Amino acid sequence: MKNIIIPVIASLVLSACSGPVLEKQKPVCQAELVAGGLPQSVQIYGVRKIANQTEYRAGYPFNWRWVNKNNFTHSNCSQ
Repeated sequence: MKNIIIPVIASLVLSACSGPVLEKQKPVCQAELVAGGLPQSVQIYGVRKIANQTEYRAGYPFNWRWVNKNNFTHSNCSQ
């Protein structure tokens, strides 16, 4: 029994250390959208411009995807 437990524990310890550590990203600005008639504040984690269109990397409810700026009614982002 002891011969099985030690290799299992060793493999668990080694596998836990093998992945990269996820860093918590801080929002760069906020934007507001109106969904279902109710305004909702959305955290923005990045801003980029592609083909003369500005996109925001939006948190919940957009699941941290790049979303067009036109989906929001207001924002305090620099671009």
